[in-house]
Amino acid sequence: MKKILFEAGQDEVKLVSVKSLDDLFDSLATDIKYCVLADRKVLDMHNSLREQIKNKNFELYEISNPEEEKSIDSYTNIIDFLDSKSFKRSDCIVGLGGGAITDLAGFVSSTYMRGLNYVQIPTSLLAQVDASIGGKTAINYGKIKNFIGTFYNPSTIIISPEFLSTLNEQEFLNGFAEVIKHSLITSENAVNKLIERDKKIRNRDSETLLEIIEESIQVKASIVTEDFTEKGKRKFLNFGHTFAHGIESINLSQPILHGHAVIIGMMMALDYSKHLESIDIDVYEKSMKLLKSFNFDFTNIRLSSDEIIEAMKSDKKNTNTINLVLLKDIGSPYILEETNEERLANFIRNFIENFEQ
Repeated sequence: MKKILFEAGQDEVKLVSVKSLDDLFDSLATDIKYCVLADRKVLDMHNSLREQIKNKNFELYEISNPEEEKSIDSYTNIIDFLDSKSFKRSDCIVGLGGGAITDLAGFVSSTYMRGLNYVQIPTSLLAQVDASIGGKTAINYGKIKNFIGTFYNPSTIIISPEFLSTLNEQEFLNGFAEVIKHSLITSENAVNKLIERDKKIRNRDSETLLEIIEESIQVKASIVTEDFTEKGKRKFLNFGHTFAHGIESINLSQPILHGHAVIIGMMMALDYSKHLESIDIDVYEKSMKLLKSFNFDFTNIRLSSDEIIEAMKSDKKNTNTINLVLLKDIGSPYILEETNEERLANFIRNFIENFEQ
């Protein structure tokens, strides 16, 4: 078991990494009451977890369809459950699952009795390196994703690479897209380390994955510490995401994996950086080679330039301009407030025409 402390805003968060799921709850204090808000599919895949929760005398609230149940109705049902079990502000919620679970559990924790203790156990790579870090919590409202939310940090994040062994290749890559993003906005050294560990990553070597997860968390944590409420530097974490959110929005009828949209979005951001002559060709080629070196499957992703542009314009992170995070160099992102909509639209049309799925 390894413990790391990092700052997030004004809070201190403890990161605990465990190699075995048998040790998952060992770092938790024993003098308070816990409710584990868990993804039922994760519990079904890892049979020992229900027994551990039972043996610890924790309350258990299971979620069958996390993204669908990240709603106001589900939120009020959980509040009623906690109230029926006489939970107080000194007690604790444990979010066990992917990003939708950590979003929902975090939002419940931040609002029940104006805030109670909160522990995250992210079980997907995407949740481990992205959704669990930074204090963003949310529920969906109507058809709008993450429309209602708060900034609220967990006291502890517990990471185990053993959860990743049950992910299929595309689900694993879904999270690895954020690892790649963190390296590109951080340093050439971070990129080189990914390239050097390519084979071990593909084989999901547990030691290598734990190192990568911890490094990626440290990248995001350092940025979040400096800019908790996303007024400045934290926006760099949106590298490729404005394009990606546009792609995700036009695929809502048949939802796609977030990380796959992010990979395409980063390709678009790199291409646009080259188009604007803000990046050297050798940096562009090295960055693009990294993005294309893993087996991301884009075959079922629908791309439409006009619809993507409209979706980007309505992105909640944009105001009167379309805000893009581009690269000057590896480790040197910058924000472009794009006012030339025609130039951007023509670029997207050309990119899609030449994109190989």
